[in-house]
Formats: sequence, C-alpha cells, structure tokens
Amino acid sequence: MRWLKLRRHPEQIRLWTENKRFAVVYSGRRSGKTELAKRRLVLGLQTRKKWPDPRYFAAAPTRAQAKRIFWKDLKALTPLQWIKRIYEADLCITTQMGSELWVVGLDRPQRIEGAPWDGGVLDEFADMRPHTWAENIRPALSDRNGWCWIIGVPEGINHYKELVDYAASGEDSDWGVYKWRSSDILPAGEIDAARRLLDPRTFRQEYEGSFEGKAGRVYYAYDAQRHEDKTITLKVHLPVILCCDFNVGACVWEILQTDGRAVWVVDEIVFQNTNTVEMGKEVLRRWGHPLAGFIVYGDAAGSNRTTAGKSDYALLQGLGFKDQRIKRANPLVRDRINAVNAMLENTDGAVRLYHHPGCKMLRKDFETVVWRDGGGEVNKGDVERTHATDALGYFIESEFPLSLHRPDPLKRFYK
Repeated sequence: MRWLKLRRHPEQIRLWTENKRFAVVYSGRRSGKTELAKRRLVLGLQTRKKWPDPRYFAAAPTRAQAKRIFWKDLKALTPLQWIKRIYEADLCITTQMGSELWVVGLDRPQRIEGAPWDGGVLDEFADMRPHTWAENIRPALSDRNGWCWIIGVPEGINHYKELVDYAASGEDSDWGVYKWRSSDILPAGEIDAARRLLDPRTFRQEYEGSFEGKAGRVYYAYDAQRHEDKTITLKVHLPVILCCDFNVGACVWEILQTDGRAVWVVDEIVFQNTNTVEMGKEVLRRWGHPLAGFIVYGDAAGSNRTTAGKSDYALLQGLGFKDQRIKRANPLVRDRINAVNAMLENTDGAVRLYHHPGCKMLRKDFETVVWRDGGGEVNKGDVERTHATDALGYFIESEFPLSLHRPDPLKRFYK
C-alpha cells in the first residue's frame, strides 16, 4: 500500500491544516515536503468543482526531472477505482470524476499556459527560471482561483528567497510560509553522515533550509595557507590523474593524485591558443609514462567537439591516454562546486584537497571566481577564469560526489 503512515511534524500539520492558497515550503533534503505535496495533489482529484474537468499539475524544472520526481508515485497513490485512463506519453492521469493530473517540465514555461488550472505543485523552485511564477504560473491559476505549493531547497539569494520573504511578510493572507529541518524527520545517523561529508555552508543550505548568500566567492572554503603545500610530490604507486577543460584560448589542465581520501594537485598545464594534441604532448614531456599510468577526467563536451575530424578524447587516446572516465553529461554546476568546497573543508573542519604552489591558475580561481549578481550563476566575465576549477571539479564530482550512500573509497578507487 503506497499510502504509508508519515512521521508528522508540527510545521507539516500547520501546512496541511491552514490550507493557504499559496504555500511556500523551503525545507531541507529528504524532509517529506515532496511526499506531502504528492498526497495533496491526489486528494485534490476528488474535489467537486463547478466545472467538469478540474486540472492539477506537478511541475519541476525539466520534464525528465518532473517525471522522475512525481510520475511513478502519483500513479501508485491514486486509487485504482478513481482512474479512468493513464496517458504515459503525456504524463497525465484522468479520473472517473472528470479530474486530470498532469506532470509537467518547466524548461519551457509556456507548457503551463493555454488552459486554466485548479491547483499544482512547483518542486525544486530555486532551479526554475526567475520569472516563471509571475509570468506563466500565476496567471494560469487565476480563472479557477487555483492553489499552488512552491517547494524546494534554497539555492543562494535569488527569486526563491524573494518569494519566501513575500510570503513571510504577512502582506497577503493568501500566502503562507513553512519550514522544518531534515533532522526533524531523518534518522540522526543520516544527519551525522551529512555533517561529516559536507562543508558547513552547504549543510545549512541542503539540510536546514538556510538561504546562504552567494554574492561573494564561489570557493569560499579555500584558504591558501591551509590548502597550498609546497611539499607535494608525485607518488609513484598512485595513478596520475589528468583533469581536462578544453578551450581554444586559455587551455588549463590540472594534474593530481588521490588515495581515495585526500587529493593532491601536483601540477597544472596552461597554454594559450593551443590544441588537444599539444597539451597531451606537454603532459608526456613533463611526466613521461608513470608506473601506475594515467587516468583522464574532464568536460563531457570534449566527446563531441572535433579537431581534425576527431573528438578531443579520441586524440588523447591516440597519444596513449587510454584510461578515460568521462561522464555522458556534465554534472550540475552547483553540484560540482559544492563537491569541491566539501573537499576544501567539510563540516568537521577537515581538509582533503591540497595543491602545489605552482598551480597558480587554480589558486587564482579559488581566490577570485565569484557569483554573478543574485548568486544564480558563476561570473565568467574574465575569460581566463574558471577553467582550472572546472577541470578539477569534473574529477571531484565524479569521485567524491555529495552522496550519503557511496561505497568505501578505498574499495572504490583504482589500484
């Protein structure tokens, strides 16, 4: 039975019983807000209306994300006797009562327009386009006096924070604001594991629903006195890891090693107006053929770009860099940056990432890369910035992702 008993929280009860037309819920990860929203949607299907076709939506930033978050659970939560038909291609459930429940991606916000809605849920609202609520969602709810839950985890000082502030101001009685911490719901062991894994700022944001300002440095956990180490040398028993970010202008690659716990950036290669073959030859000139071999990580787009008819990684393979561990798609920028910050310093104050003083581009990135105004995107106004940290970040996010359920790193990493 999908309708399992939930561990209720006083703030969840207030959310459910106050029945505000617009509810903003900015709680931590795995705190039950999405599960409550799914049940609110399904129960709404039986509500009698003056019109024969009440319509509800479950939305996320993209269609794939919305399907992953909602579709399977909504089908399981809807009683079989209610269901008239399920449209798998359209992600729509129609009921015997005439109501409809749609799963929608808002990478194209116009998808929500064209028909009136009786209610809906916006999940991961911080990742939606800033004007989606005012320009696309709110007008679509006007004809039928529709309701909406706006839920998610904070992500900087942005449009989500503005909506939370408006709901909390009390200026509009239609609005309510609700928050509870993940620790109020999740087992203590899971919270302790997250504390050990994440840096303090990310932990507050992801598990306590805290809006952490991102108007300053992106890599706020970096301190040259703690992270720069002139004693770093190549360890012959470990593989040499090549981290690539491909650019025609400033091309920056980072050379590092790891034992599965800590990461040491040994060197960096910086060429202007170069190509992949010349960069690869420079790696071999400096480091030859290490006993434990090379492993390549980098920008997933390098598999698509072509130089002389071959992808960047095909060219590297031709030079002998055959062990390539490239993802099909790059991780989200936020995930990559959070993973790097967690390696620079976790909530216990542990440092797991160091670099040699010769890695000047990397240090400059750590010290000077900032967020754009509003904190939603990295400022790339300086054409020489972000390449070093991007290259490093592809490896860090791949091997040290912010996941509570990763295998023992000693068993996972390469011998």
